[in-house]
Amino acid sequence: MNAWVLAYDGLDPPGERLREALCTLGNGYFATRGAAPEAAADAVHYPGTYVTGVYNRLVSRVADREVENEDLVNVPNWLPLTFRPGGGQWLDLEQLEVLDHRQELDLRRGVLTRFVRVRDRDGRVTRATQRRFVHMADPHLAGLETTVVAENWSGPLEIRSALDGRVTNAGVERYRALDGRHLVPVDAGEAADDTIWLQVATTTSRVEIAQAARTRIVRDALAVAVERRTV
Repeated sequence: MNAWVLAYDGLDPPGERLREALCTLGNGYFATRGAAPEAAADAVHYPGTYVTGVYNRLVSRVADREVENEDLVNVPNWLPLTFRPGGGQWLDLEQLEVLDHRQELDLRRGVLTRFVRVRDRDGRVTRATQRRFVHMADPHLAGLETTVVAENWSGPLEIRSALDGRVTNAGVERYRALDGRHLVPVDAGEAADDTIWLQVATTTSRVEIAQAARTRIVRDALAVAVERRTV
């Protein structure tokens, strides 16, 4: 047992949001909840990234009254990444048979590690290890490493990564009657074959937020050229 490691074995959907909160990584400038990279906001998961000083004020109509609220804004999600055997099922723990699942937060090193092993409907078993960090020296930098192993199959592997600007502030149940749509799109594009970028702004405070994500494929410690398509 390592006193510096907070570990969770197995899946616990009712407790997942608490796990995500306790496994948040931050550096004093921004913080990202410990949601799974493939997860979208739903009854179980709530991906969230928050930046110091990024607030926005909205007016909502609740029970025939106008209510003004100010939120620390949930900014675009930089985590989205999923994979599948060519033409198979994307990683979704509600749709696949989960053989193993473990999540570890190394409090000393500031690294969140996730181990997952799944079987799809065609009997293919895939194992993945994901490591995530938020950089302490460079306050604008974070990284996600995903290592995928095909245990009993061979063939193409498809990977999908994204920047998600559709996020809202909807994590607290008692506030869901309030308008949580704090972001409007400004622009988006690709800076290189492996890099996409997204720019949004808050609706009233007009804080502009820009993100870029680079997805590199590495095999045997060497970067490899792969077929890519940007949507």
